[in-house]
Amino acid sequence: MLHKKWFKISVLCAIFGYLIFSIFVFTYKSKNQVCKAVLVEISDTTLRFISKRNVIDAIENSGLNPIGATMRDVQTDKIEKLLEKQPRIKQAECYKTPDAKIKIVVKQREPILRVMNNGKGYYIDGDGKIMPTSLGFTAYVPVASGAISEKLAKNELYDFALFLKRNSFWNAQIEQIYVDYNEEVELIPRVGDQIIVLGKLDNYEYKLEKLLSVYKDGFNRTGWNKYRKVDLRFENQVVCTKR
Repeated sequence: MLHKKWFKISVLCAIFGYLIFSIFVFTYKSKNQVCKAVLVEISDTTLRFISKRNVIDAIENSGLNPIGATMRDVQTDKIEKLLEKQPRIKQAECYKTPDAKIKIVVKQREPILRVMNNGKGYYIDGDGKIMPTSLGFTAYVPVASGAISEKLAKNELYDFALFLKRNSFWNAQIEQIYVDYNEEVELIPRVGDQIIVLGKLDNYEYKLEKLLSVYKDGFNRTGWNKYRKVDLRFENQVVCTKR
């Protein structure tokens, strides 16, 4: 009995030792393999601000191209940091695969507002950060124009655009936002051709709630196109100007 017990222990120890040895050899071999390829995945394909080629070019231009290097020398953290500095990339994940390849998964920044100011354009994304426009792709978001400072775009206009995105009705209604030199706002709806005077970007939820009541109760009877201007700047009332 004792002999059998020691035999079983010896077998288990041999198996355990073999496993440890195999893992060591595999790890050593993996680290010394040469990187064969870089695989890029764009996680959100509805946006097309960057391409796989853009990602590869950014890596190559920075001198971090891993192809031909041993896997132990590939610094995936540096590749991630490089890509996350790109203005159209929100997040990058880079890791090594068992077959000696580098896999990169990229998440793009998602704009919620496009700003046009003095012939220059840029987007504000969902985190309130500025991102450049693209020649090859245009996001379907409200467009703000007029006297827009970067501070206004990243704060009050960002908050308003975020409200529109989260409100399905107003997100479908508002197409353009105009800001004058006093930072008073006018809205252009997608339906109809009247101007909605919002005024300062404060208490806008209450102002639009007043307008929604007029849409439901008043415009349904009189028709939307009867008025050229709808003014929401006054307390407890909506002032409509006829054509």
